[in-house]
Amino acid sequence: MEKRRKKVLLIDPPGFNGLKVGRVLGSFGTNKADQVWPPYDLQIMAGYCKKNNHGYKILDANNLNLTYKEIKNEIEKYMPDWVVYLTCFQTFKLDAKIAVVSKQVDKRIKTACISLSIFSVQNPAKQMEELPDLDFIIWGEPELSLMELINEKKPQKVRGVYYRNKGKIKFSGNAEKSKNLDEFGIPVHSCMNYKIYKCPMAIRLPMAVVSCSRGCINRCVHCQAGSFQRTIRYRSIENVIKELDELKSLGVKEIKFWDASLLSSLEFTEKLCKKMIEKKYGFTWHCNARAEFVNPKILDIMKKAGCHTVAIGCESSNAEILKNMGKNETPEEIEKAVKLIKKHGMRVLIYMTFGLEGETEKTMKETYNFAKRLNPEFVTFGVVVPAPGTPFYDSLEKKGYLINKDLELQDPNSLPAFSYPNLSPNKIHEFSRAAYRNYYFRPAYILMRLNKLRSLEELKISFTNALSVVKRYCFEEVR
Repeated sequence: MEKRRKKVLLIDPPGFNGLKVGRVLGSFGTNKADQVWPPYDLQIMAGYCKKNNHGYKILDANNLNLTYKEIKNEIEKYMPDWVVYLTCFQTFKLDAKIAVVSKQVDKRIKTACISLSIFSVQNPAKQMEELPDLDFIIWGEPELSLMELINEKKPQKVRGVYYRNKGKIKFSGNAEKSKNLDEFGIPVHSCMNYKIYKCPMAIRLPMAVVSCSRGCINRCVHCQAGSFQRTIRYRSIENVIKELDELKSLGVKEIKFWDASLLSSLEFTEKLCKKMIEKKYGFTWHCNARAEFVNPKILDIMKKAGCHTVAIGCESSNAEILKNMGKNETPEEIEKAVKLIKKHGMRVLIYMTFGLEGETEKTMKETYNFAKRLNPEFVTFGVVVPAPGTPFYDSLEKKGYLINKDLELQDPNSLPAFSYPNLSPNKIHEFSRAAYRNYYFRPAYILMRLNKLRSLEELKISFTNALSVVKRYCFEEVR
């Protein structure tokens, strides 16, 4: 018997306190600057729905600043069979209001939440008991399990599902990970409003997100991608190119490659760049990379293919902290990679993270001075968030350092949920905020950025981001 074609409404829920929440591909936290990223997880799921001949619609309530009343109106207009929404562990309870308004429209609508970082949601069965309008939590990578449910397979026969049966919460075990990312089809972009999406690293607009892989080759103790999404898997070049073809036809100019480290497969990256050059897309783009994979040959071809910025995860300039966090890179390797990228005429973003185990006021100052000396065009100074299920969280809990185990609305910009014997949460938080102000408002930095601007569009992007940094790190009330 042929399965009935379903209508699936995919929703990125609103943020909180007037702030947008980045739930993309398992990430979390409120936006630091003037960034608006599309909900790519939902675009992947839309592509999978399309491949399975189901109807779909994406509602980016997060970035469109929709109220729950407006979301309810959209549900009434579309009248879906399924409402699927993105979530993350800090906003899990808040996001469940999507399920509430869905059932208010029609009790027959099936509701489910998904996240690539779902394993950080604590006590899922207990929380689901308290959320009677939520029908399913997809436990693990969501696509395969969710599609089986949409295709009317009974939940007890689907791996990776928390579901209800005769008034009780049942669990069918962890979801199966896809070994072939191409099976999801091509992420859908045609239904997105690309006028609203932007990124601090972009030099042109409109911008889209593309992810060529899932997982990370490394396992840093605090990172969910390394803890939950291993092993690393790449899409085929042909599959990615079909997606880029669609973006070109839609008039997109800038690509944000979201991969944990695009360069983890140098062979893939080289083939992709050659294909982009061959097809004369003309995209400008930026990506993440681990320092160990940066070399002159790959940077040469990346630049020819349109790459202008490479982001490097550094976390700390202290070798002992890097060793203990499982970074598997040294400060010297990171510095070498940054200098090499700059030598090739490309910009650099460095991710710095305060609060890892072994952190002191001295190491924080050294990390800040390290960033200042390397002088990248962009740097983040986030406070590490202990995500449940990661080795970092487990270590803090074992040693009694966690002071907030609930973690609701926890954020890289908020007070840490932990306290060390010789380093208080306030010290870490204050230093992080001061680092942003001190770094970005240096006259030498401002002059450097102005000298490198090449268009009015780039100037506008830089200006709006500067205003966002001022608002966030000079005037925002500490929560």
